[in-house]
Amino acid sequence: MAVVSDDHSHESLCAQSLAALPATQHHAAPRLISPEEVKQHNGRGGVDFWAVVDGYVVDASAFVDSHPGGLRKLLSTDSPGVGATGKPFGFSFSRGRNAHFPDTGKRFHDGVLRFLSGVPSDGEHFLPPIDVSFPSHGKIVILGRLS
Repeated sequence: MAVVSDDHSHESLCAQSLAALPATQHHAAPRLISPEEVKQHNGRGGVDFWAVVDGYVVDASAFVDSHPGGLRKLLSTDSPGVGATGKPFGFSFSRGRNAHFPDTGKRFHDGVLRFLSGVPSDGEHFLPPIDVSFPSHGKIVILGRLS
């Protein structure tokens, strides 16, 4: 899909194609999170708000009150009509009609790279969560991949 305008993020920053290294003794894999689990974290009734960006599940709870597009826009990110694919959980910072400004797409892309190169704590089998900060708007936490 084309970039909306030159002040929006370029498709090359889409993190969907970034792949984790195969899980080995020295490197863990991302936690796979089901769509059902994402839906359970809907931000209602004191529950955390999780969303999917470029196939990565993020905890956006700290972002809910400060998102520049408002709560309603943020809570719609997992809806089929909002994302770049026309399917549920198709939201992207760098593709589609909701492509964000270049710095936003780059920050998320770089955060995914940090996430994928993480090292788990002793006894853990999955990559540890990674914070991605968006100055003056808060942060999201990359938790894993959508299964």
